[in-house]
This record gives sequence, C-alpha cells and structure tokens, in this order.
Amino acid sequence: MSDKHPTWGLHWFRRDLRVAGNPALQWSWKKHEGRVVGIFCFDSKFLARTDFSHNRFGFFLETLRELQEEMRSIGSDLLVVDSLPHEALPKIHAELKKTDRAFSTLSFNRDYEPFARERDDRITRILQEDLKVTVHTERDHLLIEPLEIGKPSSGGSLFYQVYSPFARRWFEQLKTEEVAGRVAIQKAGLKYLHKRAAGEIDRHLFCLNWKKLWGKSRSPFSESLEDFAQKNRPHQTVEIPAAGSLAALKRLQQFKRNVDHYGDRRDIPSLDGTSKMSLYLKNGSITSAQIIAELDLQNLTMKSEGGRAKFIKEIAWREFYYSILFHRPSVEKKAFLEKYADLPWENSQKLFEAWKEGRTGYPIVDAGMRQLKQEGWMHNRVRMIVASFLVKDLLIDWRWGENYFMKELLDGDLAPNNGGWQWAASTGCDPQPYFRIFNPELQGSRFDPDGTYVERYVPELAGVPKKLLHAPEKMGEAALKKRGYPLPVVIHHEQKEKALALFKSKS
Repeated sequence: MSDKHPTWGLHWFRRDLRVAGNPALQWSWKKHEGRVVGIFCFDSKFLARTDFSHNRFGFFLETLRELQEEMRSIGSDLLVVDSLPHEALPKIHAELKKTDRAFSTLSFNRDYEPFARERDDRITRILQEDLKVTVHTERDHLLIEPLEIGKPSSGGSLFYQVYSPFARRWFEQLKTEEVAGRVAIQKAGLKYLHKRAAGEIDRHLFCLNWKKLWGKSRSPFSESLEDFAQKNRPHQTVEIPAAGSLAALKRLQQFKRNVDHYGDRRDIPSLDGTSKMSLYLKNGSITSAQIIAELDLQNLTMKSEGGRAKFIKEIAWREFYYSILFHRPSVEKKAFLEKYADLPWENSQKLFEAWKEGRTGYPIVDAGMRQLKQEGWMHNRVRMIVASFLVKDLLIDWRWGENYFMKELLDGDLAPNNGGWQWAASTGCDPQPYFRIFNPELQGSRFDPDGTYVERYVPELAGVPKKLLHAPEKMGEAALKKRGYPLPVVIHHEQKEKALALFKSKS
C-alpha cells in the first residue's frame, strides 16, 4: 500500500472468538500498530452437517455478537459474512485493491479437525500464491499441538494411543520453558479480560474499522449476523446461556471457588460440581492456557492429587482426543479399533427413540436424556452412563448416539464427543474394556443416592421411596402406569450377555 494508505491486517476468526490473549490477532495488532479488523465467514458445509444443532448455532451466534460488540468498543470491527472464505477473502481483497486499501496480511489461529485443516491449506495457498498476501498462523485453543507431542523414541513421528503415557508427556512439556511461557503470557490476556469485566474499556486499542476501509466504496458483502440470528431463533428449543469471553470468565471464577473440591463433587450430577468450561472452550471464548493460568494449575504434575489435579487431567484428556483426531481423522466416521468397525448392532429405532425421549424405564438414564433435551447440556458422569446404556444395553451403534449428542449439546465438540463415545463403546483408543458394562441401577444408586437429580428431571418418580427410586419397576406395573412412567425397555442382565457375545465375536 502507499504512504497515504498504510498497511493493515485482516484477522479471520473461526473458533477463537475472543480478543483477550488471542495470539494471531495480537501478532497482527503489533505488526500493524492496531490497524486490524476481523472477519467471520459462515461455511455452508458446516450449516449442512447431519449433526447441525440450532441450539448450539444459537449459542455460537450470541458468542459472535458479543465479540462483534467488543471489537467495535475498542476501535476495530468484525464483519460477519454469508460466504465461503475462499470466495469472500479474495473478493474483499480485489475490491479494496481498487482503492489501494487491500489487506497485506491475513492472520488466523490453527484448527485441527479434518475439514478445517483442508480448508485452511486451501485458503493459505490462494492468498499466498495468487494474492501475494502474507498468511500468519498461531497455536491457540490447545496448549500443546498434536505434532508437538509425538513419542520421543520415534522422533515424534508416532502418536500416543493410550492416555496415561500421553498425559505423562503432556505434563513433562507443561514444565518446559516454551509451554510454561504459553501459560504465563495469558496472564496479560486475563488482565485485559478482568479490566473489561470491571468496565474498563480502551476505546482506542485498535484504530481501524470496516467503514473507514470502504470509504465511499460499496462493500461486496452485507453484515449477516442478525439475519442468521433471526432465521435460527424460531428453531431454538433451549434457553441460550450467557455467551462470550466475559461469560466464560464469570463461570470460571465461580468454579475457581470450588476447584479444590472438584474431585469429590464432579461425579454427583445433582451438584454444580463441574466447570462447564466446555461451553466456552468450543468457540474459543477461553482457552486451556487461560484456564490453567487463572486457576494457577501450571505447577501440578502427573502425580499431583486433589481436585485441582483431577481437573487439569481433564484438560489433558481433551487434548488427547484432539491428538487422536489429528493423527487418525478416520475416527470421525469409524471405530479407532478396526476389529470393531463392523459390529453387528441391533439398531432398534424404537429403542433409540425411547432413549432420546428419556423413556427407557431406567431413571438415571432418563434423567440425563431429559436434561439434555431441556438444557442442551448433560452432566459428564451421566453422559458416560447413557452412552454405555445405548451401546451395551440397547445394542445400538455408538455413532447414532454421537450424532444425537452433537445435535443436542450446546458444547458439542467433535474431538471430545467422538472420543467420549468411542471410549464408552469400547471401540476407541484406550477405551473402557468391552466387558466393563455399567449397571444403570447401580450407577444411579452410587452417584445419585438420594434421588435429587432423578426427581429434578423425572418428576413422575417424585416421592418414590429412595430404595426403589433407581429400580421403580419393583413397585409393579400398575404403580408405574399410575405415575406415567414406563417399565424397563430391556432387562439389563440379559442385554449384558448379548453385548459380551457381540464383542467377543470380533475379539
């Protein structure tokens, strides 16, 4: 660009929907002295996925809205366009080039899902080779990227397929100067976020917006965020929680007060004992590094004990599943363990519908499925119970459940959702052994002993004696019918034997 129009940077937002501690955005801000604007491109393939969720999309749109307002409040802007990135970015570049205002750099943070990697490679080629634009990428939503954590004995070329050695290596790297620095640098991002939470806004942090760029020219794209929101809103079936980085910080601070008790409370679904950070990690309103920094977890080791240690190991699990997806992208559609790729599932549509509607006759399962339907979220312990029940009691393909979860969960995230389902189904990497089959009655009695969780979501069973609450069929068919609650759709011990035979046939 000429002296009259100094260079500026375009930041392509994807799953990094925040300003605080955003490394690629920060790189562009420094390089162009604040002359940076953002863009978000809706991808038609994303909106056409079979596991598309109107509720999750609604939460995503609210996250975008919060980000757009923030960008505008600090002197920049975010343009949300209804166009594929390989169409939108070259078109914007061409239009602005007419007035000598084309962007000289494109920044974005890396993604690790199969489709995203192909898309990003394509965009990089177009911009660098055809438009001669500098493309700069950074690591962001994972603390340690998949290619950074290969097995040392293999020169890093082999990836870990079992969690424990992966986690040991992950914790080792957490202590290195490089990775420790990634956590430390997020202290500055959190400081900015805390100031925002207190109402302190630097309205001149950036010094460029889309209106200035277009001048008297006409933008080839109209702002599409509100249009998407209006079209999606009638299809939303749950209340959309507070979204964005400030909401993420508020929730994290609430969890911070109880993190030391996480180990004792995390498996009790009637308690607010989990972080619920998955909601905000999914869209990049907050990152693993920021959570570790805010909760001061960076000095923990694999051998550490207590609630804080258990929690950081959950972060490591999330990164483990992303490593698996990166190195073995085929898991998105098939079993990690190839010997279980074609298990002869029964796949009863009738039983699947009973599971989805929370009408299986197993109270802990039904409570979880109704919570999912009503809130777009389910407690993690209960996710494991209902997943095991679908696969090993109802003998239904885990992919049916995985797809349904993605349709219903506000925090639906490909890698951890796929990893969790394949773990429960015993088809994934480092899975639960196939012969370990949850007994839903015992699971309910153990983790919801007083029935608080069940009664919250299955009101038909309110007032049932505690000793019968997780086995209400013992009251008799007439008593259940009077309450409007079904008999068990299957008999657990019979289905367990079928499941064992099914897996043994392929073992």
